[in-house]
Amino acid sequence: MFMMKRGKKGMELEMLAWWIIAFIVLVIAFIGIVILRGKGTGALEFIKNLFRFKK
Repeated sequence: MFMMKRGKKGMELEMLAWWIIAFIVLVIAFIGIVILRGKGTGALEFIKNLFRFKK
């Protein structure tokens, strides 16, 4: 990779692409955690209901 410094401020397009990819992965991971947390809560409620009705 050959980079020339021209005194311009800003990020390279390649670096910007990596930042965008990292941001997309972070968003997908966050959405996955939220979905799994909701399903885990539902599973716990189901188990509680099973034990509640057994006397």
